[in-house]
Amino acid sequence: MGDAMRVLIVGSSNPWRMEAATERALRRAGHETLTVDDRRMKRAIGWRMTQHMVRARARHFRPDFIFLSKCLALDVETVRRLIGDTENAMWYHDPQWFRDTDRPDIGHIAAVARLAHTFFVTGFDAEWRALGLNAKFLPAAGDSGIEPVAPDPAYASDAAFIGTGYDASRAELLLELARRHDVRVYGPGWERWSTELKWNGRCVEGKEFARVCSSSAVVLGINPSRAAGGVNYTSDRTWMVMLAGAFYLGQGTAGVTQFLQDGKHCAWYTDVNDCEAKLDHYLHDPAARQRIRQDGEQFVRRNHTYDQRIVNLLSGEAWTAASVTG
Repeated sequence: MGDAMRVLIVGSSNPWRMEAATERALRRAGHETLTVDDRRMKRAIGWRMTQHMVRARARHFRPDFIFLSKCLALDVETVRRLIGDTENAMWYHDPQWFRDTDRPDIGHIAAVARLAHTFFVTGFDAEWRALGLNAKFLPAAGDSGIEPVAPDPAYASDAAFIGTGYDASRAELLLELARRHDVRVYGPGWERWSTELKWNGRCVEGKEFARVCSSSAVVLGINPSRAAGGVNYTSDRTWMVMLAGAFYLGQGTAGVTQFLQDGKHCAWYTDVNDCEAKLDHYLHDPAARQRIRQDGEQFVRRNHTYDQRIVNLLSGEAWTAASVTG
């Protein structure tokens, strides 16, 4: 990866977010980092002062490389002056929103992306390029610091889903599975279905996240309806739950099923009926679940953590399957 660099990160300082995971990977690789949380700063000191403070901190840090997230609390002109002629890249994890650049927040993200040397996206890269952006494919990843923990009976279930309840299609699949199976749901936004689903009522992070993954027989992946048509798109939760010791049963697409092999690293389903059939099959084969969850975790740890992704971020090169090992 070359000599150690000073890398400025503009984005969330939440330790559970991708910016913090990227920062930890950069530090493990020997780089010096500084994270500037523009949105938190705006809440503390206001919009106008945030523009000055971010530029001042960057001048003092003298970065060799700037990693941009959404920059929603920065003027486009602030971003332009911030990056100047410094090498940089942006990584956007919600690629399906390319359809909505008329929305102020998405339009702002697209405007910032036009300034970036490289606009990495976790799917729909061709659609973003059609908007005039230098979009390149870079799958989401998991933090290599996530590890399985001992199972806890308090978190045991046939199947668990970890995610936000903003999409009714996710709820429909979970409700169908819950008719015959013990299904538990973790994350915010499920109030509408709280009387029908076993919902914990909040986010799970850190050790508790790993405890859910290690204790559930199956952890489900359900793509949001807005990701329909995405060939390569999958969220960071795919990699996170597998690193945490989950047997992962996800919604397969032509591209994603090439990243992870069905029956070897995880299991894939195509629709609700197939999901139920796969769930039944693997609930009755705990030995296969254990073998697949172990092989899947090790495969993701070798190929799909932020430690691997920073190579692409710093080089500007799109990810290809040629980098996958074993």
